[in-house]
Amino acid sequence: MISTKILQKLQQKLSPQQIQLMKLLQLPTIALEQRIKNELEQNPTLEEDFSEREEESLDEIGESGEENQENDVFGDEDMFPNDDEIVSYKNNNDGSERIDKNQLFVSQTTFHEDLISQLQLKPITEKQMVIGLEIIGNIDESGYLGRSIESIVDDFLFRHNLEISKEEIEEVLSIVQTFDPIGIGARDLQECLLIQLNKKEKTKTIALAKKVVKRCFEFFKKKQYNFIAQRLNCSEEELQGAIDEIVKLNPKPGNSLSTDVDSSIAIIPDFLVWMQNQKVDFSVNSIGNHKLRTSSYYENLLKSVSQSNSPSDKETAAFLKEKLESANTFIDALNRRNDTLYVIMKAIIKYQYEYFLEGDIQKLKPMRLLDIAEKVDMDISTISRVVSNKYAQTHFGIFKLKDFFSNFMINEKGEQVSTDKIKDEIINIIKYEDKSNPYTDDRLVELLKDKGYSIARRTVSKYREALNIPVARLRK
Repeated sequence: MISTKILQKLQQKLSPQQIQLMKLLQLPTIALEQRIKNELEQNPTLEEDFSEREEESLDEIGESGEENQENDVFGDEDMFPNDDEIVSYKNNNDGSERIDKNQLFVSQTTFHEDLISQLQLKPITEKQMVIGLEIIGNIDESGYLGRSIESIVDDFLFRHNLEISKEEIEEVLSIVQTFDPIGIGARDLQECLLIQLNKKEKTKTIALAKKVVKRCFEFFKKKQYNFIAQRLNCSEEELQGAIDEIVKLNPKPGNSLSTDVDSSIAIIPDFLVWMQNQKVDFSVNSIGNHKLRTSSYYENLLKSVSQSNSPSDKETAAFLKEKLESANTFIDALNRRNDTLYVIMKAIIKYQYEYFLEGDIQKLKPMRLLDIAEKVDMDISTISRVVSNKYAQTHFGIFKLKDFFSNFMINEKGEQVSTDKIKDEIINIIKYEDKSNPYTDDRLVELLKDKGYSIARRTVSKYREALNIPVARLRK
C-alpha cells in the first residue's frame, strides 16, 4: 500500500551568504585578489568604486592648479622629448632589434600549473576535473597530499556545496599519482616510495624492496636491518640490494619541480603588525580591500525592464536581478571577511601580547583555536578558516598565523607551558650536545626534567621528529 505521511524534521542548512563568507575567509590576500578579479569579470553588475580615489585626485589637482597657471603651456620645454629621447621600436640598420637589456621578462611554469596541465590531458569527466583541481591545490611543495580524504570531502560540501564520496576522490587521486614526477600526490612517505617502486622494472630486487617498504617500514626507518632480514627470510646481500634501490628513490618528489629561490613566489602578508610608542598595533593588509559597488546603470535598467510585459524583457529582468543579488552577496561577504579577520587578529595579539612585544618564543603562551573562538564568540571552524594559509608580517619577521597557536602541558609548578617552548628547549639542548656522543631520547627526558618539564619519552620522540631532528645514532 502506498501511503503519504507528513514528517517534521529539523535540518541545518547554510545560507548563500554564509557559504560565500566561508569561501572568502579561507583565501589568503594574494588569492583574494584573483577571486575579486574573477568576480568582476563574470558579473557585469559588479564594479569597483573609484569615487574616493577621484576625490583625492581632484584635491591634488586643485592644490597644484595655481602653480601650473603661472607657467606658459608651451613654455615648458620638458613637455616635449628630444629626438634622442624617443625610443625607436623599429629595426636598426643592421637588422637587429633594439632591446633594453635591463628589462627581462621571464615566464616559468609553477609546480601546480605543471600538474594541472597534466590533468587536462587526461580523458576524465568535468566532475573528475573539479576533484583533480582540488587535490592538486592541496599538494604541498614536497609533493604530498596535505589533507586527508575526509577533509577534502568536507571542503567540497562547505566550500562548493557538492556531495563527493571518498571513493570518487580516491579514484581521481590514483590518476594524479601517475603524474610526473613519480611519487606525487602520496599521503605519506611509505606510499610515496611504493608508487615509485611500482613504476620500476619488475625484478626480484624490486619485489623485495616493495616488501621492505610495505611490511617492514618502521624497521627500515630505524635502520634495524637484522629484524627485516629475519622477517622477510632473505640474505644480507639480497636485503642490501633492496635497500640500495629504496635509497635511490626521491622522498620529496615535489622538489624536482620547484623553482630556485630567485623565482619563488613572494609571500604577501595578510596582517601587518608593528610597534608604535612601545605598544603593539596592527592592520589587515589593504591590498585586498577593494571598494566594490553595484552598477547604477544596471540597477536603472532593471527598473525599466521590470515594468515591461515583453518575454525577452522578463528574461533580462530575471538575469539582472540574479546578478545584482549575487553582487550584493559578494560585497557583503567581503566586508564581513575584513571585519572577521580584524576581530580575530585583535584577539590573537591581545592573547599573545608579551610575545608580540619582543618576538621571544619563550614568551609564547599556550593558545588553541578554541581559546580564540571563545574570546570572539565565533565557531572554531571559522577560526580555523581564518588561520589557514594566512601570514602576519611583524617587526621581528613574517610568520604563519598558525605559528602563534600551540598546545600546552603542565610543568612541575602546575603552570601551563607551551609545547613550542619545549621544542625550543630541545633544539637548544641538541645544538650544544657533544656530537661524538649525542643525547638519546631517554637522556633528553632527564635534561628536560631538570628544566622543569616532566614529559614522557614518546612525547620527546614526537617533538624531535616534528622538528626533523634524527635519532642520536644518526647525529654522530
